[in-house]
Amino acid sequence: SDRFELYMGGMGSEDTNFHADVYRRMGYAEVVDDVTKLFRSGQKEKAATIIPDELVDDAAIVGDVDFVRKQIAVWEAAGVTMMVIGARSPEQIRELAALL
Repeated sequence: SDRFELYMGGMGSEDTNFHADVYRRMGYAEVVDDVTKLFRSGQKEKAATIIPDELVDDAAIVGDVDFVRKQIAVWEAAGVTMMVIGARSPEQIRELAALL
């Protein structure tokens, strides 16, 4: 899940979490509630395991270079103008830079 559980369950106060609110508006309120309960009770690893692939696919582009290239074009056509990019190595950063 690459830290989705942190953003859903560990950011903000108990009453105000911008990230959790975004996922709720996307239709994942039940997932957010379950992840938040687990995360705040110290079960962070378990919280990560219950995040559905569909949520990740709706919120992030994860895959090989060809998949990422195609998805960037899809998201751009849908009106996305800004993305947060994460990489795990200098090589991945170079590959991503070549796509943009």
